[in-house]
Amino acid sequence: QIEDFTSTTSSVPMSSVPLQFLVNVYSSSSTCGSGPSLSCSATLQDGSVVYVTVGLLWQESIVATSDQLVAEIVTVSPLGLTKSSLQQVSNSFNWMVTVSWTPEHSQIGPHIFCFSAIDNQ
Repeated sequence: QIEDFTSTTSSVPMSSVPLQFLVNVYSSSSTCGSGPSLSCSATLQDGSVVYVTVGLLWQESIVATSDQLVAEIVTVSPLGLTKSSLQQVSNSFNWMVTVSWTPEHSQIGPHIFCFSAIDNQ
């Protein structure tokens, strides 16, 4: 259930709806481990904590490598973070996006930033 409250202390929800989502099941000859690999700077690795200064632009290039066509690099990101269009890097097996974010004062605190690549398999 997803519930909406009038305040953080309220125990009576204004609305309540069941959580619904769609799962797409398909057949594939490839294994889950054969998807695109991802790389970026040494400061942005799995589980790392990156400190970004309020009001200053932070940018990162994310590169997906695959022997298949990379369809998209998807992100779960803070409000205001932008992502460039997907570009193939010099006719190689690499595809890249650049993410950019200038955090505002109201965004001080921890934020989750996750990314993954999807190929045409």
